[in-house]
Amino acid sequence: MSILESIRAAKRSSVRIGVIAAATVTAVSGLTGCAGSASEHGATGACTSPGVTADSITVASVSPLSGPSASTFAGFVEGARARFEVENEAGGVNGRKIKLVTNDDLGDGAAQVTAARNAVQSQKAFGILHASRADTMFDYLSSQNVPVTGFPGQIAYQTKENAFGFAGSASIGFPSTAQSQFFVDRGVTKLGVLANNSTGSKGAAEGLIKVAPTVGLNVEATALDIPVGSFDATSIALQMKNAGVDGLFMPLVTDSSVAIFKAVKAQGLELKAAYMQGLYDPKVTDQVGDLLEGVSSPPVGTIPVEVAGDATEQLAVAMKKYGDGVDPRTGFTTPGYVSADLFIEGLKIAGECPTRENFVKELRAVDAYDGGGLLVEPANFAEGPVVGGFPYGRCAWFVTYSGGAFVPDTAATCGEILGL
Repeated sequence: MSILESIRAAKRSSVRIGVIAAATVTAVSGLTGCAGSASEHGATGACTSPGVTADSITVASVSPLSGPSASTFAGFVEGARARFEVENEAGGVNGRKIKLVTNDDLGDGAAQVTAARNAVQSQKAFGILHASRADTMFDYLSSQNVPVTGFPGQIAYQTKENAFGFAGSASIGFPSTAQSQFFVDRGVTKLGVLANNSTGSKGAAEGLIKVAPTVGLNVEATALDIPVGSFDATSIALQMKNAGVDGLFMPLVTDSSVAIFKAVKAQGLELKAAYMQGLYDPKVTDQVGDLLEGVSSPPVGTIPVEVAGDATEQLAVAMKKYGDGVDPRTGFTTPGYVSADLFIEGLKIAGECPTRENFVKELRAVDAYDGGGLLVEPANFAEGPVVGGFPYGRCAWFVTYSGGAFVPDTAATCGEILGL
């Protein structure tokens, strides 16, 4: 079954579940009369939604805090906490302060299910912030209608009504030509494409492979089962060299990419351009900057911090005050910040006594969310070719590591969204 067929099957399943759920709710409402009011306000008028008290709302994060994926998703929790603390300093949402509790999913499927259940059952979280290579928790969270905001790297952000990608829906099955155009603009004629064996990584790689010919770019070599973490990448470097590639597209976890660049350098492979997910992180370049000279990457759906403006200034101030010393360019710091901002948006429009149902319903109607000015282009959760709204990624604002600094392009590179 292709990725697109999987998406369509999941959407059909979601529709069937939604119909059953709607019928159940209707039947229960008919029996109880004011059941909706009771569940929202309780017998005494107090809010009774999970995680909601008179003065606080508990939100949980699920992301890799340890293990081989941790460096890639570093900063997600700190960015989210900083955004929540900015809101708390201003009085919170309807007078309630937001409490962030964390869960480590190790970047592993089984661990993620455990983490999600802990967040809902033990931590009593109202909703979830998420960024990970794993995507196994979404069926459970969907069955509980637990709101999720986070990194839209999995199909769930297309097929689950309760899951909202901070920059729009996942692009799996609906890739943009922007990344391919980036290589064409830099003179690449023979591209190598590498991916880890995960939904998000393979989805990004397969999307580029499909759309590259539409902008005149040849994909000469692929390897879509790259190990997660550090490994001896000599055979991969030789494969790319023998194929004559002059560009690399690598939506990999950081340690995998570093291993490949070490091997590429050892084999003397000359590249006109390379795309490395996880490049935009001072901790990475401080350690292995000599390997990454001339390598490029866009921040994940957001504008680079080096692009001056009110939004990036506010982000820098928030991280300095509340970010535990984490640089806003660190890995997934800005995605964490914007994921929290989106969750705040959902809480605000869910009403004075927020319910999970209202959060999902009202946020699903938002068609121009800009992440407080940090998104390259507004996210639309209301319309599009998939349940989750229009896919993010039509545009990407690239930065290149050069001379010990991150140098942003003068403008974002934009392309067309193509369905596979």
